[in-house]
Amino acid sequence: MEGIVSDKETGAPLDKSNVVLLSTDNKELGTVTTGPDGYYFFTLEPDNKYRVKASKEGYFSKSEVVSTIGKKEGIIKQDMPLEKIVLNKPIRLDNIYYDLAKWNIRPDAAKELDKLVQVLIDNPTIVIELSSHTDCRASDAYNWDLSDKRAKSAAKYIVEIGKIAKERITGKGYGETMLINRCANNVKCSEPEHQENRRTEFKVLKF
Repeated sequence: MEGIVSDKETGAPLDKSNVVLLSTDNKELGTVTTGPDGYYFFTLEPDNKYRVKASKEGYFSKSEVVSTIGKKEGIIKQDMPLEKIVLNKPIRLDNIYYDLAKWNIRPDAAKELDKLVQVLIDNPTIVIELSSHTDCRASDAYNWDLSDKRAKSAAKYIVEIGKIAKERITGKGYGETMLINRCANNVKCSEPEHQENRRTEFKVLKF
């Protein structure tokens, strides 16, 4: 397996990044430090599963599952683009949807929240706020209450199902107070435009 550790935004290789090869039970099998080209490689055994984790100070650590099952030879390419940690910068989570007027975690939303759980596992020092946002339809007070219930429900899932310490995550609803497009009250908008505002985000409070 080989790849490049890079800055996700600029694409520039990241020097002095730490890359660790782990077994499925998290036993460390090997570690390398990248040079100026960001390159790393490991020799893998056939018919195994591994997790490779890349980290660098000031960036989100990232891990990926790699499998050699069914592969007798060859090279597995696994680049590791890392995102800079910027305090209080909102990061949108994809496909966190809720049923109308409800806040229970659906199976499709659980899959996306599991990805955030992995981010928290890979980055054990970060503390985050998970926020939920609505579109402008319905009353301001209703939207505020609904979004707060949804955010707290998502945070509860991460603590109880993801086994993340509750001190590391808070859930907060913002209703329609942080719209990201023109679709405020009394503005005619399409359904996709309203959907842009119905979102779940997280931001790092400290690391």
